[in-house]
Amino acid sequence: MKIKTGLLVILGLLFIGCGKQAPVPGVTDTEILIGNIQDLSGPMKELGAVLPAGSRLYFRYINEKGGVHGRQIKMLVEDHQYNPQKAVVAAKKLIEKDQVFCLFQVIGTSTCEAIRPLLAESGTPLIAPATQSGTMSDLSRPAGDLIFHTDTGYDKQTNILVDYILKQDANAKIGLIYQDDDYGQNVLKGAAEAEDRTGVSIQKEAFQRGATDFTGQVGNLIKGGANHVIIAGVVKEPIIVMKTAEKMGYSPQFYGTSPTMDHRVALAAGPAGEGFIAANFAHLWNSDAPAAVQYRELCEKYEVPEAYMGMYHFYGFITAKVLVEGLERAGKNPTRKRLVKGLETLNKWDSGAFPPITYSSKDHAGTESVILVQVKDGVQTVITDWVD
Repeated sequence: MKIKTGLLVILGLLFIGCGKQAPVPGVTDTEILIGNIQDLSGPMKELGAVLPAGSRLYFRYINEKGGVHGRQIKMLVEDHQYNPQKAVVAAKKLIEKDQVFCLFQVIGTSTCEAIRPLLAESGTPLIAPATQSGTMSDLSRPAGDLIFHTDTGYDKQTNILVDYILKQDANAKIGLIYQDDDYGQNVLKGAAEAEDRTGVSIQKEAFQRGATDFTGQVGNLIKGGANHVIIAGVVKEPIIVMKTAEKMGYSPQFYGTSPTMDHRVALAAGPAGEGFIAANFAHLWNSDAPAAVQYRELCEKYEVPEAYMGMYHFYGFITAKVLVEGLERAGKNPTRKRLVKGLETLNKWDSGAFPPITYSSKDHAGTESVILVQVKDGVQTVITDWVD
């Protein structure tokens, strides 16, 4: 009896040893499941519609070519309404219930910061968070080793804008209107660095996320004599700020961090937005850059509505290219760790959209440069080379 029992134990161990590896979340023989969290019904719901649509455009192209190592990419999208607490709930659902392989393109600085503990606890990577906050590439923060940023940080952008302003006007009085949350904090970090480095004093005016009235902030800038004003908002805020300034007879030179770099700003602001200068971390969607040409060709092929086309739809498209490259490098038997290691092999990788991207185990920033784009006769026009 003892001999039979021992034999069964040995056979059981042999069976376990010869069995398949433990299932990888979100990965089957035919599919890779990824999760995305957007603002689908909050103050940025327009972006929540176009960003994932741009990503799906590229995934469709890849899937029709056979997918990645024979697997089709499927993306689930949850709504956080631009609310950090709801972002945590959405991330928990995607990671624990839906068992996604990774998270991708989660929009918002505060929302991305809020889900760090979940990423760290589960080992779930977050690829191309849709925020330009420099905190996303801070490896000392929770889950820093799991987050791969594609965009130049707000702190760096603010430094670049201040330098550009002072180059144009050495006696400039600079004002800053910023969103009072994690986004704004990273902008303020850049402003403080610029003040220490140049000796200028920047007038700072805060607004709450989702604000629609900027009369007070504009009035304070008029009193302070600011003749160059940086707007750290998204799409609606620069439109409202510039139209409010126009009504109040105030005409400084306006600038914006990269979330304001959307052609709808120029369209909606009209004459008030003429001359507006914004930083951008990638080539324009309507440029001759390879990824932009491919993007427009696929938009035509798949009959994408013209209203969708633009910076944010293109942003969803080009960040999807980064994720797909990471999945390719994760190999035929992908795991979350292999995805991380695969992305860390990118060395001056040219996506055809961003400046060359480099990652390593010690650097998840991706890029550090921007181009400046100005509205001229209602059309966005590149006015600088890449600046860092």
